[in-house]
Amino acid sequence: MARQQFIDQIYYLTKKEFINKGFTFNDVWKKIVKDGKLSKEEQNQNIGIVYTDLLQDARFIYMGNKKWMLREFATQEEIDKFQNMLYDFNNDIAEENAAINKTSVTEEPTEIEEDEEIDININRNVGKTYDEKEDE
Repeated sequence: MARQQFIDQIYYLTKKEFINKGFTFNDVWKKIVKDGKLSKEEQNQNIGIVYTDLLQDARFIYMGNKKWMLREFATQEEIDKFQNMLYDFNNDIAEENAAINKTSVTEEPTEIEEDEEIDININRNVGKTYDEKEDE
């Protein structure tokens, strides 16, 4: 089965069975596997591709907590809420990373021991030709 056929099948399946309701990828994938009688090999080859295609297809919107919904069944307020929720989550992560980076930058620098200086010099010279090393 071609990639587009999988995502179209998910679309028609969810439009028929999950009207105005959220669904999980696992629920839909199980039905596709059963209906298409996919072998284990076909399942393993396609599950990641199909999930990635679902992420990129504008007909679907991620609601959070592993739930999806057809965009056409969501109100604009719901779409805004889901998108803001994901945006806020990313902001929380960015703020947390900034706090971690700020903490690590303000720590006192440690003295480099003689052995470490040698290692640093060796790493700087890796990949240089003999002539380039002589010029230094």
